[in-house]
Amino acid sequence: MAAGVLAVLALGLAIALHRAGDGEKSPFAGCPLRGPGAELQSCYAQGLLSLMEERRSPRAALAAVERVAREDGGYLGANCHIIMHTVGRKYGAARSVTLANMKDFLPKDNDPGCSAGFAHGLITHLAPDIDIAHPRRSAAVCRQAPNRYQEYSCVHGFGHAVMRLYSDDLRPALRLCRRMGRRVAPDCAQGAYHDYWFSVVGTDDTPRQRSAARTPRALCRRQPREFVRPCWYRAFIDTRPAGYQTKTAADVLKPCADLAGIQRRGCITATSVIGSSNPLKQFRVCASLPQEDILSCVFGVKSQNLLGTREINMRRLISRCDWLGSDSRLSCYRWFGRTMSVITNGKFMRTGCPRLKAPDARSACSEGAERMDEALVTFS
Repeated sequence: MAAGVLAVLALGLAIALHRAGDGEKSPFAGCPLRGPGAELQSCYAQGLLSLMEERRSPRAALAAVERVAREDGGYLGANCHIIMHTVGRKYGAARSVTLANMKDFLPKDNDPGCSAGFAHGLITHLAPDIDIAHPRRSAAVCRQAPNRYQEYSCVHGFGHAVMRLYSDDLRPALRLCRRMGRRVAPDCAQGAYHDYWFSVVGTDDTPRQRSAARTPRALCRRQPREFVRPCWYRAFIDTRPAGYQTKTAADVLKPCADLAGIQRRGCITATSVIGSSNPLKQFRVCASLPQEDILSCVFGVKSQNLLGTREINMRRLISRCDWLGSDSRLSCYRWFGRTMSVITNGKFMRTGCPRLKAPDARSACSEGAERMDEALVTFS
């Protein structure tokens, strides 16, 4: 049934994109109406690349891509991030992007879908330019990003890049992430693990893993303690059964049975990530978990999906921290104060935290917001 639904979605997308608007030929006109996911993905990547190459300004080009993805709202809308990885790499090569001029090509908006995928692909193209002897110098380019969210996305992109530099071998890639500095290492590592999971399923032009660990449990139990949670964070996004989503407390807990300590905490966050795209619905599931698992689940709530919405939506989410017991309540306020300040580049700290009702909630929110420049570890 799932395969049938995906085939219908792909067919619907292909038909929609084959239609040319205003007398123009669609860049997707040559794509098959159906076929293997990788083949469709490759064809749409080529179409989006041609769409971008028609425009001189990379930001205008990205705006056109985002508009196409929004109008589709189906397969392309759901997969724009990963498709744009390929587009970013090819665009970077075509435009001769370097570490020196990269900032002129990075997106200016905070869209976690198409734009972030493009940024990650663009930075992956720069893998050969990374100064292995002085990796902090290469990573320093991320500090030039116009806001905190884009700086984070840039660091994550470097995680992908160092994996390609070492043919998706985790050990030297993680060493290089660590050498980039304590502040960025966990977020660089998360990008590295993200690329590893791509290689497990053989997507995004990664070298297919043949003999390495192929399950989250097998891989993450062997990782350095500071990288365990980054290892788990995206583990189920690409390795879960097609269409599987955590909708209940039982769904969240089942994959993590028999795990303990930091491994369980990382796993609970990872199962939370594959929950609803609506952070309010995600939070409701988290609140129904056993007390010891709630905060780990909250770390997987997609507060970044509130990007571009009114501040009242952010306050509505963070105020739900009051649903939690005393052990988790203030930590919840600190976490959302931090992540919402990241996606608003500090604005939530100034205008959101002060409008919370309880004095201790306002204080905890501000404490979290003041840490927005530190490593985020579980964020996307």
